[in-house]
Amino acid sequence: MPRWTDAARAKQAALITRWKPWQAATGPRTDAGKASSSRNADKGGDAGRAQRLADAEAELAAALAKVHKLSKALRRRSSAL
Repeated sequence: MPRWTDAARAKQAALITRWKPWQAATGPRTDAGKASSSRNADKGGDAGRAQRLADAEAELAAALAKVHKLSKALRRRSSAL
C-alpha cells in the first residue's frame, strides 16, 4: 500500500477542506436504517450478551428504585393514619 507523502497529504487536506463531504452526510433517515446502524459495532457473541445484560440490569435497577419510592410513600401514608 503506498504511503502518503507530505505534499500529497497537504493537497488532499486542501481538497477535503474545500469539498466538505461531512456537510452532505445525513446518516440513516428511516427507522429501519437507524435500527440497522445502531448495530454497526455489534459483532455478536459475548459482547452483545454483555450489553443486553447491562441494559436489563439498568432497567431492573430503575424499576426497583420506583418500587422503593412507592413503598416508602405507602409507609409514610400508613403511619400518618
